[in-house]
Amino acid sequence: MPKVSVIVPVYNVERYLEQCVNSLLGQTLQDMEILLINDASTDQSLKLARRFLKDSRVRVLDKPHGGLGDTRNWGVREASGEYLAFVDSDDWLEPNALEELAAAADEDQADLVLFHFVRENMEDGERRVCRLPLSCPARGEETARTILRELVGPGPDSGPWRGAEMLGCAWRRLYRRDWFVEHGFSYPNEQQVMLEDLPVSIQAHVLARRVLVVEGAYYHYRYNPNSLSTRYRPRKMEMLLACYQMVEDFLAAQGLAEQFRQRHLAWLLRSAAHSALVNCFSPNNPAGFSGRWREVRGILRQPLVREAARSPYLKQGTRADRLVRAVIRSGCTPLAYGFYCLYAGSLRKNAGKK
Repeated sequence: MPKVSVIVPVYNVERYLEQCVNSLLGQTLQDMEILLINDASTDQSLKLARRFLKDSRVRVLDKPHGGLGDTRNWGVREASGEYLAFVDSDDWLEPNALEELAAAADEDQADLVLFHFVRENMEDGERRVCRLPLSCPARGEETARTILRELVGPGPDSGPWRGAEMLGCAWRRLYRRDWFVEHGFSYPNEQQVMLEDLPVSIQAHVLARRVLVVEGAYYHYRYNPNSLSTRYRPRKMEMLLACYQMVEDFLAAQGLAEQFRQRHLAWLLRSAAHSALVNCFSPNNPAGFSGRWREVRGILRQPLVREAARSPYLKQGTRADRLVRAVIRSGCTPLAYGFYCLYAGSLRKNAGKK
């Protein structure tokens, strides 16, 4: 049994795949398997992946197109290692990542190990280490409770966790494989559930017996701010609501829904409704004025969004939280349309200056 199985979903990443795989082959931990899982790429990704078969640790699996979640699930079924690591094929790892993470998991007998990462801004070359506001190594029930709370939703004020980035990402954790399989964790289809790894991360943190947070920033995440500020996602509110509901159903099954209700509604307001309203004004949205008007009105009228906006939880939050809450709570389509048209424009302008 290899120590670590690294699952790399591959889909049209011919520009980046070599850097990613070379970072895995260069790991100080030799006892591992690398699963390159081609999700029906239409470029040269599969051909490039097969070049790495000369290393006995590499397996290349070719599957019908199913999306990122389906490809990760496929990898879990094929994996045989003691631990699971997920690496997106346009990112890369520090050379000592797997050795140190597996050793930490062994020593602590942890079901999952959470770590920091480096955000690589591909537009301006800026590198920034993104850490959690914890004194690491961190472990124990209080640490586990704190992380779970922040995964489910934001606090009512501007605490140190507000700046935590990518907390719910699959690639930010090392998992004990037998525990992962025992609980049947499965990533949903990202064409139906946006932020598809967040529900699984929440499930994992609820069910983990031991959680460890280590000091190292082992993962390099490729970040493109311009694509984030201009990309349009059709049905974004619908897919974010699906994410909300998946988490809500799980929390209810665990008897935790009431405990986390206000936090989760705050997530719906800040991370779903607000984000979806910004999305309406992407320059790549093919809809004209009337189509965008309908999108904005539909979001404002969504019953769960209205409930979240009426909640007093974020009433004492940051100025930005209060402003967003006030605009959405008004239910006024002209007000929200004008506000988010200006807000989305300012985001694009600021991204262009960086």
